Amino acid sequence: MQLLRHFFLREFRSRYLGSMSGLLWAVVHPALQLLMYALVFQYIFKARVAGAEQHGLVAYIGVGFWSWTLFAESTSRATTSVIDNASLIGKVAVAPQLLVLSSVFASAALHLVGYAAALLILAVTGSQIDPIGVLLAVPVLALLIVWTVGFTLMVAAIQVFVRDLAQVLAQLLAFWFFLTPVLYSRAMLPEFAQRLMDWNPLTYYPERLRHLILDSQYAFGLHDLKAALLAFAMLGFGVFVFTRLRRHFEDFL
Repeated sequence: MQLLRHFFLREFRSRYLGSMSGLLWAVVHPALQLLMYALVFQYIFKARVAGAEQHGLVAYIGVGFWSWTLFAESTSRATTSVIDNASLIGKVAVAPQLLVLSSVFASAALHLVGYAAALLILAVTGSQIDPIGVLLAVPVLALLIVWTVGFTLMVAAIQVFVRDLAQVLAQLLAFWFFLTPVLYSRAMLPEFAQRLMDWNPLTYYPERLRHLILDSQYAFGLHDLKAALLAFAMLGFGVFVFTRLRRHFEDFL
């Protein structure tokens, strides 16, 4: 546990506290992206998103956007964490999964702070942010981190052997983003497409966060249980893949 804490602090300092603008930019960048999407969709395309009328497009997109950013940024950062620390693994008896975990946790911690700041700004500017819903969103975000850890352990292990995976993953995440209801609602899709959305494991998170924080829908049901099972299944699969491939890392690092 102390070693994980050490790597977490090292990762956080090197990525976000290593320069004067590092920490600020890491928080501001998603906010600027959110502002860009909101301006383009609301004022240029004049989009009408079903379900956003009551809360406003900026609040609707923002509540769901940070969940995606947490997943995508943590995954992108951690995918190459084993390769980036190849010299450390070769010299010190360190469990390489700790490098992946520290990278995910550092990115997630920063984006959770950014999410809290975004919700505060939305509340101050007049959006109806439910404080109870925010508290109930904590276990939902925890599940997202569990899913992200499992997925990242899997891709970080494969990255050791397939060095182009990081570039492929960047394109996959861009495509995956538009398959996830961040900038739109499921109600805008044809019925068959709405059913297909259930096959995307990340669909749950922006939808559930909106229900909790904007709509004050507190009741937990079968879809929450399914999301929890999928998150821990992803974690188990990621640990399995990482453990099986770990024994061959030294031959390729």
